[in-house]
Amino acid sequence: MKYLFIASCLLFSGVSGATTWLVGPTRPYTVPSAVSSLVASGDTVNIDPGLYTGDVTKWFASNLVIRCLGPGYAHLEANGNYAEGKAIWVIKGANCTVEGIEFSGCKVPDHNGAGIRQEGQHLTLRNCFFHHNEMGILTSNDGISDYVFESCEFSFNGFGDGYSHNIYVGSVNSLTMRYCYSHDSHVGHLVKSRARFNYLYYNRFTVENGDGSYEVDLPNGGRAFLIGNMIEQGVNSQNTGIVSFAAENQNHPEQEIILSHNTIVNNRTSGRFVQFSNGIDLVKMVNNLFVGGGTLLQGTATAVDTTHNQRIVQIADAQLVDPAGYNYTPTPNAPCINAGIQPGEYAGIPLTATSAYLHPMGHTARWYTGSAPDVGAYEFLTSPYRSIPDPATFSVQLFPNPAPAQTPVWLQCSQPLQQQAQLQIWDTQGRLIKQSRLEKGQTEALIHTENLSPGIYLIQIPECKLQVKLAIQ
Repeated sequence: MKYLFIASCLLFSGVSGATTWLVGPTRPYTVPSAVSSLVASGDTVNIDPGLYTGDVTKWFASNLVIRCLGPGYAHLEANGNYAEGKAIWVIKGANCTVEGIEFSGCKVPDHNGAGIRQEGQHLTLRNCFFHHNEMGILTSNDGISDYVFESCEFSFNGFGDGYSHNIYVGSVNSLTMRYCYSHDSHVGHLVKSRARFNYLYYNRFTVENGDGSYEVDLPNGGRAFLIGNMIEQGVNSQNTGIVSFAAENQNHPEQEIILSHNTIVNNRTSGRFVQFSNGIDLVKMVNNLFVGGGTLLQGTATAVDTTHNQRIVQIADAQLVDPAGYNYTPTPNAPCINAGIQPGEYAGIPLTATSAYLHPMGHTARWYTGSAPDVGAYEFLTSPYRSIPDPATFSVQLFPNPAPAQTPVWLQCSQPLQQQAQLQIWDTQGRLIKQSRLEKGQTEALIHTENLSPGIYLIQIPECKLQVKLAIQ
């Protein structure tokens, strides 16, 4: 029996000493809460798909990967339970990744019961589903965290008091959302973020039949990039503003909002497409398509830079495939075709839309086939949008590069990683500054720069025999 026990332990332990925990109805640990106090930093928790009714917990360890083995979700239905009076999961560890988990039905005495209450630094969500909670996700206000939400759905969250939302990110360093679908919030916003830097790329933010408020609310301002999103204000929206910026205060050093290649549709007869507090530094808009009634801009800024945007009041005149069904791709005679320009970059970040949102919660490469880019989130194609084969060679891009101090840097791979790999940062003296794990299939990673002094660094992925330079200003 002793030998059997040793062999069993080895099955769950990697060469680095990290442990993989298996959770499911037929596993030794039948619910996630059974392992949450046992895991150590760097461990992986694999959860079988299925319904876990009433199971709530807290996670204290850092660098955890908690994921459903799929297909389908591991569904955590609160059923009247909650952890610490806050959420289904309260994550206190740093640098955790959550994949393939569904959170529903959380209600607490304070009326802000969340699927996840994030209290530790940094969080990555992939392929998760938050619905019918009082708050989808609620985070801390630590000023330093970077959050990444990728291919996640948020719907029917909100207590109904206007203070609870599908997504509520506090005053942190950055929020990045890609390929997400936020819709049908109850009175609250589809996305609310007080982060200093907001990167909203290729998402679908649509009120649809809900009674939500703002589609995108960035009440503290900061620097925000909205690229390639499809955004819709429904007829039952509680607030006529669609994108709101710096409405509460301007306490971040930067006060700039940049929109490129978005399609924004207002199904109300009135409203404000982009509203911002008086005195912000910059409103920059290029290649956006604004469809429906209402005012285009409300507010005053030190600089307003708008070019090659289209404003079409009658939705039918935009000649989109099926706007009532939220298909905003252009038809052959749409006025947005070839009406754009090459948008360039701002603060080292390219403004060209390289992808397009593909429903549900996916994306595809964006083809440019005409004499000029089309305005809006989609190009006109003679065949349906489809996935594009990856290049034969592997390369990466960093942006921004050079990067201002304290600014997170995105590493984008030309194709998915074929194996697990290490992302290493070296200084010019040959010292390893930090490293993190990249998963098989991953195409992007966020590099935290808050502890990097100005200078030149080498970014390496040894398994891919790849090295690029990063400059911190």
